[in-house]
Amino acid sequence: MSVSPLASAIEKSDPEAGAGLSARAIAYRHLLGQIRSGSLTGGTHIAAETVAQALGLSRMPVREALRQLASEGFVTLRSNRGAVVTPLGAAEISELYEMRAVLEGLAMRSVAQRIDAPGLAEAEIALERISRSLHDVDWFVQAHDQFHDALARYCNRPRLVSEITRIRSTTEPYLRITLRMSPTAISNTVREHAEVLEAVRSGDPDVAESAMRKHILDSDIAELLDQR
Repeated sequence: MSVSPLASAIEKSDPEAGAGLSARAIAYRHLLGQIRSGSLTGGTHIAAETVAQALGLSRMPVREALRQLASEGFVTLRSNRGAVVTPLGAAEISELYEMRAVLEGLAMRSVAQRIDAPGLAEAEIALERISRSLHDVDWFVQAHDQFHDALARYCNRPRLVSEITRIRSTTEPYLRITLRMSPTAISNTVREHAEVLEAVRSGDPDVAESAMRKHILDSDIAELLDQR
């Protein structure tokens, strides 16, 4: 008997991950993690009852989590099908990358002028983790996020940072596709992050903005999606 993508994803979840969280937060974190990792792909139907049973919750907190995910664009609520993971086409994904390039480039203008020695050291540690994760996509993505978060903490525009984080979460499954399908993506990404860090270290907002924009826009995700 075949196993649905939702059931398969739930089987891989960590039963201890929700310790101390509300039922809604447990469901939200579980579903968001599965969407971001690509375990639940675009168009996958999410049955609240299936999720509730697997996580040992009632259906109400799962439905609340799905409504939150819908408000953030991760799922689409349809009257005839319930919740499905929001599918994105190549043009939509490219647009998100362009938006992130503009927004995160803007953030780097602030970061370049505000970051201090401890902040640069934290980014350097994350960069080293990236370089040591060349053969493990999961670890690579985690280190990648740590690097961007380390820099973003020095941006004094919280709404800007929040939107950047949302877009980065939305596009994470496609970052993973790039890393798995492109033979040069990982090595190029390590080099680009090093260039971003040096640009930020310069203290020049124009240089920092340009480096971050180039890093994000250099992704060949659109071409890779067309090959799938």
